Amino acid sequence: MQAPLGVLTDLRNFLNGLSGSPSTTKSRTEVDSSEVVKTATNLLKNFPAAREAVLFYFCQVIDDSIKLHLSQSQIQNDNPAAKKRLVEKEAAVALIHEALSSLIKWNPKGWAPIISTWSLRLLGQMSSYHSPHLQHGHANRGLNDTLQVWLDCRATRMLIDLTTQSLEDLNQSETGACINALLETSVEHSPHFDWVVAHIGGCFPHTVVTRILACGLQDFILYGTESGNISPKLNSVVGILAHLSFSHATNIQKAVLDLFLTSCTDMSEQHTAVVPYLLQLSSLSQDLLDIIVEQGVKAINQDTIPCFTQQAAIWTSKYFSGREALINLMVQQVVRCRQGGLAIINVLLQYGACHQPTFPREVASEFLEMLLNEAAQLVQASGRVMPSDVPFLQSLQPHVSNLCQMLLTHDTWQQGSVLRLLTLMALLQGPAVSIHVVTLLLQKKDPVKIVLLIRCYLKSVQGLHSQVVDTSVHEALTFQGRNLENTLLNVLQLVKFEQLGEPGAEVRCKFQSALNANLDFFPGLFFQDGQIPHLAVRLLNSIRLPEVIHPRLIAKLSYSSVPHFFTVLSMRGEGNKKEAQKILATLSSYPNGQALILRLLMQGVFSEEWKSLFGAETQPQKNPKPTSSSASLLMQNRNFCSSVTLPQRHSSVFHAGIIGNGIRNRHLANTNLEGSNDCNVEEVRSHINLLLDTLSQCCSFNPGGMTQLSLLLVEIVSPDVMFNGLIWPDEEFTKVTVERDLHIRRFVQDNVVVWDLLNLLAHNRPALCYCSVILRAILATLLSHWANCQERQAKDSRDALDMTCKLIELMATGQLLPPPLSYLSEIIGHISPHEVHVLLKDVWAFMRDNIPTPALFGANERPSPSLWRDLSDYKMDPRYTERLRLIMLANIASVGHLYPRFLAPDQD
Repeated sequence: MQAPLGVLTDLRNFLNGLSGSPSTTKSRTEVDSSEVVKTATNLLKNFPAAREAVLFYFCQVIDDSIKLHLSQSQIQNDNPAAKKRLVEKEAAVALIHEALSSLIKWNPKGWAPIISTWSLRLLGQMSSYHSPHLQHGHANRGLNDTLQVWLDCRATRMLIDLTTQSLEDLNQSETGACINALLETSVEHSPHFDWVVAHIGGCFPHTVVTRILACGLQDFILYGTESGNISPKLNSVVGILAHLSFSHATNIQKAVLDLFLTSCTDMSEQHTAVVPYLLQLSSLSQDLLDIIVEQGVKAINQDTIPCFTQQAAIWTSKYFSGREALINLMVQQVVRCRQGGLAIINVLLQYGACHQPTFPREVASEFLEMLLNEAAQLVQASGRVMPSDVPFLQSLQPHVSNLCQMLLTHDTWQQGSVLRLLTLMALLQGPAVSIHVVTLLLQKKDPVKIVLLIRCYLKSVQGLHSQVVDTSVHEALTFQGRNLENTLLNVLQLVKFEQLGEPGAEVRCKFQSALNANLDFFPGLFFQDGQIPHLAVRLLNSIRLPEVIHPRLIAKLSYSSVPHFFTVLSMRGEGNKKEAQKILATLSSYPNGQALILRLLMQGVFSEEWKSLFGAETQPQKNPKPTSSSASLLMQNRNFCSSVTLPQRHSSVFHAGIIGNGIRNRHLANTNLEGSNDCNVEEVRSHINLLLDTLSQCCSFNPGGMTQLSLLLVEIVSPDVMFNGLIWPDEEFTKVTVERDLHIRRFVQDNVVVWDLLNLLAHNRPALCYCSVILRAILATLLSHWANCQERQAKDSRDALDMTCKLIELMATGQLLPPPLSYLSEIIGHISPHEVHVLLKDVWAFMRDNIPTPALFGANERPSPSLWRDLSDYKMDPRYTERLRLIMLANIASVGHLYPRFLAPDQD
């Protein structure tokens, strides 16, 4: 505390400074100096009675500084004297700032409320007084621009800093006086004071936002009943909150939600006015609209609906001209909303469902209908409409997947509303939305419902988006796993719908053409897991493939479908097998497809992976691992001998060891081979029949198909490319080809399907002619066998007899042998091996003399795709039947009943 004499001296100096020195002629404005400011600060601290005068003096200094600053900034005056006066005033302002700031730090509780209240009131007065000068040349200066202009002034910035410092140095419970002064000044000097509230609100957002909303509500209650009259204070509330929403949106959201929830506690006037009040705020600011709509949707639940229902009658009678006006206003607000669109749709669909009570269901359904109608009017307005023109629909674009999920409901009203909404989005935002919708729907699981939804949606958008199906199918085929499986199943159902046809409302966007445009994806689908390969095959079979397909794509499809065919054979069920067979036949109808399909099928039949399906025996392991560790040969000899063996003696016997694994257990080997065949006899027969049917269908598109098949069979069975012609050489030549003949016979024995393939070729004459090398090899090995057979009767050598009968019957079916040679299989079981050898030599002689060339076959008189050979010239040639006659006479007791059929009486 300063001494009374010092206070009196400071008071005298302060008064002299205000009135000017008697000994000078200077005016009062010229007397201001740092000494006067320091003296005033001392009086403010030590002489409470002088507080009003000192603060009044500070106001004058600050006012002069603001005037000089504004005039200098507007006129852009380069007068040195004016600049000097501004510098002097700003220096005095700096001293005032330092003095008042030190007082706040010295005693915050005592000085902070006084200085902050004085600062805020002075800011309000200065803002109101200088507002006309501030708006000069800027009639529509915004809040941000106004804030920037005032903060450029040293004096106003000093007052803002003092207020902020006061609020910072006080506790939360001690800021009441400062906030009250802020709001009172705001009410008194609004809207010129809004920039101060906005700046202070940025420092203390929660407190300021809550009090601002409450103040605006009170003002709305007073002026809200007057139609079209918006109070200045309400505009100020909107400006302040809009400014704070950029950096403090969270605080505004919480305050708005609390206001919504508080309004549901009772039916007082203050609470019933909350919703109309917030609606009016949202109509004045786009930023506040987004926040209020979002928080309003959150406030709607089973607990608040009854209260809102009761308040709705008050809203329509007191604040709006009727129920329709209220709903129209809300619809207009929602259409302008830039966020929260999905939450709005969820609430409307939830409470508009058929199981909801009557009142919320009617309101929600009516509101959603009006919302969709308003959006449709904006979308279909004349001229080019941009997505930003309908913010509500634009906000739903990231949530297309959620809307598609809503379509799976059983409520038809919800389905129709969401479909209409998605249609409007597609019309507004372009084909990307419609493609996204169709692509997402294709991934869903319920085929029946999905097909109807997609067709209904396409009818709405196909007029503008003609390529939506092609692009959607292209994207959908890139999926993996369950999504891809669902997609194929849905597309399959859509294709069936297209094939059935629908009179009247036709869908012009065809999935069949879309699949033809995306055939490149199908080869990769055959190697997927689960049901994807089967669905892909069914899909290809259900559409009409293009008449011309690139050879590269045909090759890809062939290399994919043939392994799928063999895979399906190993599974149960006939449906997938028939589908796999059908796609192979379809691909074979293309010029470059038949040869490739036949080659791949023949290679697969005899491959190690699939040949067991057709009864082939799996080959034993070439390099079996030794079952026991190898022992020393010296140690084995020591074990065999009980005494020392002397070398070079006649009694010396050495053990030579075991070759390989020793003597093979043939019974065990046969058991292993039989067990290696995974298919039983019935399954093998079924697989072979399906294979033969498939080959027949693949060869039916080209007259030379069977010829290609026979050449492929020779290529696979015969290891040598030489001597594979049609000519049958002399019997002695078999000594040259004995190794190849044995290989062919072993191959035929291991792969029983070869007989079925040969039989197929025999029925499709003259294809068997090209397999002469296989027939020669089998016959040559049989000649060697019967020539060296030690059995008394041929029937005792069962395997050779069966093969001989198969060969004769095969050659007879292919019309390579004439009667009676074609009947030999009926008697060889009743004669001796030597006699069989003799008859087979006659067969060889006939084939040598009569080369089986396709030129011998001509058109068949009967309707048949195969050709016919006239064998009447060779029927009773003695060169080939004389020994047959003698053998039958020698065995007249057993084969005499067949003699008339084999040999005519005149031959005898």
